[in-house]
Amino acid sequence: MLRTLRTILAASAVATVGLSPVASAADYPEKPIQVIVPFAAGGQGDVFARLVIKRIEEMNLLPHPMVVVNVPGGGATIGIRRAQKAKADGYTLIYIHQTLMTGQLTGKLKFDYTAFEPIAETNNTCLLTATADGSGIEDAKSWIAKAKADPKGVKEATLIGSAAFFTTAMMADAADMEIGFVNAGGGAKRIASILGNHTKTAVLVATPVAKNPKLHGIVYYGEERNPQLPDTPTAKELGYDVVSCLNNVWWAPKGVPENVTSTLASVFEKVMADKDLVQQIESRGQSAELVTGDALKTRLADIYARLSAVAPAK
Repeated sequence: MLRTLRTILAASAVATVGLSPVASAADYPEKPIQVIVPFAAGGQGDVFARLVIKRIEEMNLLPHPMVVVNVPGGGATIGIRRAQKAKADGYTLIYIHQTLMTGQLTGKLKFDYTAFEPIAETNNTCLLTATADGSGIEDAKSWIAKAKADPKGVKEATLIGSAAFFTTAMMADAADMEIGFVNAGGGAKRIASILGNHTKTAVLVATPVAKNPKLHGIVYYGEERNPQLPDTPTAKELGYDVVSCLNNVWWAPKGVPENVTSTLASVFEKVMADKDLVQQIESRGQSAELVTGDALKTRLADIYARLSAVAPAK
């Protein structure tokens, strides 16, 4: 009888041990979730991450809060490395766009985007080539013609290795032209460069171009024209298969449990169905678009292939 009781207790203990991780996973999350934003507070990435998180909290979609942790530096690579080294338990996420890919393609990171599990894309904004009054460039046709007539002589303000840099590399490859890159820095510095006619063009997001009458879009890299700049044609309209956007994705370290990704994907699905959040995102110049699962993985693979095709030699 005693032996039988011990056997039952032992079996019960084994069953309990075997079930405990499942029970714990089912209760996810059991504590706050850190969301690494690898840029400084107040930047675009920080603003949109906090916007989505705030609405998740207001809608009471999670039992514990999401907490933004800003980890700027190294062109976002410091924050990316920190997220990649985090435990794959769903309590550390990272919110980032194509910089996750360009960091590896320029040799700044030793791992590629597949070191993470994509959970959801919630918002994006496509890029455009802009010029300014006094540049002598009227439209895409004249830009391309000048660049072909004077290889590397038509200067562009850029940030070497960034999504802006890769965008022009893709367009230059498609149009068979050579652009002279000037490493000006971030968006504000690129705008200052073309306004001062130090350079002829720069790749920017649409909002500052639409708001400044001295700036003009010449090529937009979305699938369709941007409503803020309805007169700016897409690259595809001009006959060039170039698409380049900043697709903001929520990622977890590779190996995160499936129930965690499904729980988080469900949360993002619910919050992105909220009309108030959509309006807030779009009023700030981005598109509110939810992409998850296989559709997201297909999109990311296409983006990576396009970037890889023009990646500089390491």
